[in-house]
This record gives sequence, structure tokens and C-alpha cells, in this order.
Amino acid sequence: MGTATTVALQRRLRERQLEFARTPHLVNGGRIMHVLEPEEAGWDLVRTLVAEDKIVGFPVVMAEPTIDQINQHLGPNWQISVFEVFLGKADRVLAACDAVVEAYPLPVGWHLSMHDYPNEQLITEVQTLNAETGVGPYPAYYMRSEAVPVLTACLHDDGGKLVATASVADRYPSGGRLSGHVFAGMVSVSADRRRMGLGKLIKANALLASQKCFGWQYATEQIEPENTASRAMILACGLDRAQDLASIVADID
Repeated sequence: MGTATTVALQRRLRERQLEFARTPHLVNGGRIMHVLEPEEAGWDLVRTLVAEDKIVGFPVVMAEPTIDQINQHLGPNWQISVFEVFLGKADRVLAACDAVVEAYPLPVGWHLSMHDYPNEQLITEVQTLNAETGVGPYPAYYMRSEAVPVLTACLHDDGGKLVATASVADRYPSGGRLSGHVFAGMVSVSADRRRMGLGKLIKANALLASQKCFGWQYATEQIEPENTASRAMILACGLDRAQDLASIVADID
């Protein structure tokens, strides 16, 4: 799903699975490639790959030295976007999520489900809701855990409509810089079901279920600085703003 450029990028990421498997320093993020340790991966390799993609992420890093490295090794013409990072240790996150679930009981007739290999209909529903709410959808193979383990939470109302979704991706390899961390994001809530606490509820349930599946030690999330609604939801689920860290996305035309 997406533009021809987006689909081509996702296809390249899928085709690089052997490359990603050989090193814990490069990660398939579903929508873009993430570089965890560019010096270890080798800047020559990073330059080759990003020359094809025209976009790359550097998650959970010190912003200024990372931007300096991008300018030095990729060039000064790359556009830099800086995202706020939130981190939460498992015990704190689970306690906060339990409190959210208790505070927001499901309406009668609504159904919550978790999927590590969703069927085609469910994938289409999730991708459509993501797109409607401005969240770039994961490709189908990624949602089916064919690249990294991914758990997708789905909330359907009493009429069978998907009204909220979130996911947790266990995408950081063992032995890499972010070993033990998961990325918890992709939250979307249907426009006609806003202001019901569903974003917090679906995210909390996704985190609780994923911890049982993946045994993660830390949950991470990233948002644009002006996204106050997502910030409140993330904080409610026990993740705190990591003041000295950011996630960087670099892109070029």
C-alpha cells in the first residue's frame, strides 16, 4: 500500500533480509531501514543502501553527533527530521498499562484481538485505518512477522468495524545496540471514535500482550514534537521522554 516509491522501497527492504540477518547493526523498520551502529556496519555499505532508498532512520541516538555524522558521511544535502524518543522499562510500563486497561473497560459487544500473522482481510483493515489517520502502514509481509516478530492489536466495535489498532515490533536484533527493546507504535483510532481513550487502551493492551510474547525489557516510541495527543497517550502507558535522546530520519530528493 502507498505510492510507487513507497512500494519500491518496501520491496527493497524485504529483499535485504539476508543482509539484515548478517548484521545486528542494520534493521528492517518496515517502512524504512534503520541504522543502529553505522561505524560497525560500515559507512560504505550504509551509503550504498541509502543511495537506493533516499531515506534512512537512526533510532534512539544522541541527536547532535548523529546529525554531524550524517553530514560528514552522507553529505550536507540530506533533510533531517528529529523525533522525540520515549522509553519505558518493562515493570513500569506493565503497571501503567494495567491501570489503563482497568480505567477503560471495553464497551459491551466490542472485541479485542492480537495477531502475529493476521489474515488478508485484517491486514487491509489495519492498513486502511492507518492511512486514514495519517500513519504510514506497515507492508503486509511485515505485519505477518515475516521480517521481524510483530504483534498487531485490533479493536472492533459491536458492528464489526475496526475502530483502533496498534502494534509492537520486536525488530532490534539480539547483540545489537537496542537488544531487548521493542518499538511500540502504529496507533490509529477511527475518527468517529475519538475522545474515548481508545488510543491509550489499544496501546496498553498491545504492550501487555507483546511482553508475554517477546519478553522485552524496554519499550520505545517516537513522535513529532508537536504531537501532543500521542505524547499524552504514550506517557499514560508508562513511557517517559528521554530528554537526551532522539530518533533521526534523513531523506533526500
